[in-house]
Amino acid sequence: MAALFKFSDSSKIDEKFQYTQARTSSDDGEGSLSSDGLLEKDATQFSKKHSILRRYAPLIILHFFICFLYLVLLYLVASSYASSRRLNGPGVVLSPAREAILYEERAFTLGDKIQEISIYSGAPSAELDLAWHNLLEHENIRISPEVMDHYGRKENGVAIPDGSGYLGTLNMWHEVHCIKRLHQYMYQDYYFKDSTPRQKEMNQHCLDFLRQSAMCHADVGLITFYWGEDSRLPIANATTHECANRQKLDDWQRKHSVNMFTLGLVHPTLGPAYPDGEGDNIGAADGPQHDHGDHSS
Repeated sequence: MAALFKFSDSSKIDEKFQYTQARTSSDDGEGSLSSDGLLEKDATQFSKKHSILRRYAPLIILHFFICFLYLVLLYLVASSYASSRRLNGPGVVLSPAREAILYEERAFTLGDKIQEISIYSGAPSAELDLAWHNLLEHENIRISPEVMDHYGRKENGVAIPDGSGYLGTLNMWHEVHCIKRLHQYMYQDYYFKDSTPRQKEMNQHCLDFLRQSAMCHADVGLITFYWGEDSRLPIANATTHECANRQKLDDWQRKHSVNMFTLGLVHPTLGPAYPDGEGDNIGAADGPQHDHGDHSS
């Protein structure tokens, strides 16, 4: 009986105490979700995002395609502009002096006042020769091996003995040099006392070189005409010119200049080019040794 009593009591105890799943503090409160609920929510959000991407995918692709077309169009316009500059303006010729070119509008000094004389013209004088000497003093420059390679002139170029580059000059200085020679030829008894057939050939060369140069530069600045009081013929009246900024180019020229007479240049078979450190004596300012203008003699 005692055992039966004990069993009966145990059943009652079990009925009295019913077990339930324990709840943690994180499960309490409004909006609490089971782990299954969280997964379902994430899946729903992921589905919505993909639905949005699928909905707007064609529009996104279209925008990317339009941006690509804009980039292609921009490239074509830039290429066309660069090509136009090469064909219709400066930039065709590779030159280390390109960085020093800044174009500006300028009126020539004296203009049409032919009765006035500049410091570079007139009868021979010490002042005139000095002006030409100063103008051409820095005409020769050092050219890099890369530029010589571009022109295929590295093999036969005149290398500077210290290995720093090659001897050269800008075309503009050859033009100025030619003008100087032709001016001096007007005063043969002073500058060309011992003139040779070669000197006359050089003058002919200068004339045609300047002709080609003028036609090459094609200065499109205008010259107008007016009626004067003392002439029945129309009189030329200059306007302006498109010119390189002189100071900027001069600064570059001085920075890269070399004195070809003092470099110690030696011809491969004929020996020293300027054994006395001087050129010819045409147009010298202070004597034969200071004429930097006659680089071709």
